[in-house]
Amino acid sequence: MPGGREEGRQDRGRRRSPSGDDSGRHKRPRKDKGKESEEEIERKKAWGIDEKDEKKKTEEVAKPDYGKSGKLEKAKLMKKNGVTLKHMEPANAAIPNRRWRIYVFKGEEIISTLHIHRQSCFIVGRESRIADIRTDHISCSKQHAVIQFKYKSTEDEAGNTTTEICPYIMDLGSSNGTKLNKQKIEARRYYQLLEKDMLNFGSSSRDYVLLVAKNEK
Repeated sequence: MPGGREEGRQDRGRRRSPSGDDSGRHKRPRKDKGKESEEEIERKKAWGIDEKDEKKKTEEVAKPDYGKSGKLEKAKLMKKNGVTLKHMEPANAAIPNRRWRIYVFKGEEIISTLHIHRQSCFIVGRESRIADIRTDHISCSKQHAVIQFKYKSTEDEAGNTTTEICPYIMDLGSSNGTKLNKQKIEARRYYQLLEKDMLNFGSSSRDYVLLVAKNEK
C-alpha cells in the first residue's frame, strides 16, 4: 500500500504543469470592462450608432438642473426681514394715485396721521419687522390685516368701462377679528374702503378713519 500511494503522487505530479496550472483545462480570455469587442463595434456601426453621440446623450440625461424653481421664487417673495408673510399682493395691485390718509382717533382726539399713498400694500399688526401700521394692543395679531390698493373696473349703462385704484381691507385670519364701520368682516376676503370708513382691529379702542387729503377735494 505505501508503494501505491507513492505512484499516485507521481502520476498527479506528471499531470500538472510546472507553474501549478491544470494543463487539461482551457480558460476563457478575460474581457476588459472598459473596452468593447470588435463584434460590438461592428454591430454599432451597422446600426448607425455613434459612440460620441451616445456618450453625449448619457451625459445630458445625467446632468442635474440647478435652476431656480417656481416654488423657491414664491417662497422668496413671501418673506420680509426673515418673516414669512401671510399676504401676497394680487396681480392687479397698484400704488394709489390719490393721497389717502388714515386718521387714528383715541376717543375724540387724533393721535396719529398715517400716509398710505406711497405703496400698494400696508400690513397691519404687532410684528415690528413687517408691520407698516403698528397695532400694539394685546388683542391684535402679529399679522392682523392688510390694506391693499388695486385696480377696479366698472362699466356704466352705455357700456363704457372706467378703471380706478381703490383701497381694500382684508383680515388675515386674526384671532380677534377686524371691524369695518363697527361690523366684523369675514377673514381672507377683500372689502372695498370708501372715504370716512372706520376700521377697528381686535379689541383696541382706537378708530382708524380713511380720508383723502383736503387739497385734492
